[in-house]
Amino acid sequence: MTQDNTYQNPKLIINGKEVLSDITGSVRFNGNNQLNVLSVRISNPELQNMALYNKSVELYLNNGSDDSVPIFRGFINDFSPSDTSITLNATDIRAKLAGNKGLKVTLTDKNNYDGYTLSQFITSYLEDFINDEEIGTTMLSDTSPVVFMTGERGNDIGLYTLITKKVKEAVDTETDIYNPLMHFIDIEEGGNNSSIVIKKDKLLTSVPSIIFSYSDGLKNYSYKRRLPANSVTYEGRKFNYTNTPQGISSIKVKKQNNPAETRNLALRNILISQQHTDEISINVTKGFDLKIGQIVSLDVDEEDIAGNHRVQAKTITFGKSSSCSLKLNKKPPLLKEYLS
Repeated sequence: MTQDNTYQNPKLIINGKEVLSDITGSVRFNGNNQLNVLSVRISNPELQNMALYNKSVELYLNNGSDDSVPIFRGFINDFSPSDTSITLNATDIRAKLAGNKGLKVTLTDKNNYDGYTLSQFITSYLEDFINDEEIGTTMLSDTSPVVFMTGERGNDIGLYTLITKKVKEAVDTETDIYNPLMHFIDIEEGGNNSSIVIKKDKLLTSVPSIIFSYSDGLKNYSYKRRLPANSVTYEGRKFNYTNTPQGISSIKVKKQNNPAETRNLALRNILISQQHTDEISINVTKGFDLKIGQIVSLDVDEEDIAGNHRVQAKTITFGKSSSCSLKLNKKPPLLKEYLS
């Protein structure tokens, strides 16, 4: 789907049946462990007579050619009818794990997952408590470094909250000590189901998946630059990572098991912040199938933003025509569990 959008034939399937009415809408891949969201307007108000809530929904974008797998698969969580149409909103299959209606976990000294890695925990829990094959785990692999569930305790913890908390603990400082690589939860769509996966950030020096230029796929861009964290306070101490001619941008971290761990955590968060100095938005005519975390390159005259960037979020609109916008290098929220 990296061609210009010459062919456009989006197809929506609700509860296994294709919707034959005209459809328009958008699908947002929000990144940063957030659920993907589909919003679609259907020119058939009679659909409101169906029992739509929590029904399965699939969207085939069919942009450039017919797709063999949907670009989105999930469940309807609300709908709004009018006299001429009905608007549906849906979230991806992680909705079964997240929010007030998602699965809850209770971990005690007697019943726990001590010794399990994060991927082993996810696989085991889903097999025991969902086991409907709508959420695949065959593509699930462990973080690097490996994160264990040992010591996790609590009552009625949101399953997805626990998963995202643990995945944020996995930060690779071995590949490039000056550019720590974080992990995140994502969804890979297959022919029969959606698979939950753990991905690791790619190095910005990686070969880009695609190159955008004004002569090839890039319509326009905008960006803003922020001051990355360059100072950190911990245990009553403070240090500056770099010179601060543009001013000080400071963060705080909670006390860890010992002073060395606390200082390492502080430095790690600063290094992560240094990788996200630009927040770039681009509108493109190709690359509709790009995944969150992939590397793209901007071939533009402005030296400050020319070169490689990570895809942090993506929004696609569809209907009689389509469009795609990408967010690049958007600052991720700092690891909340570490903030004072």
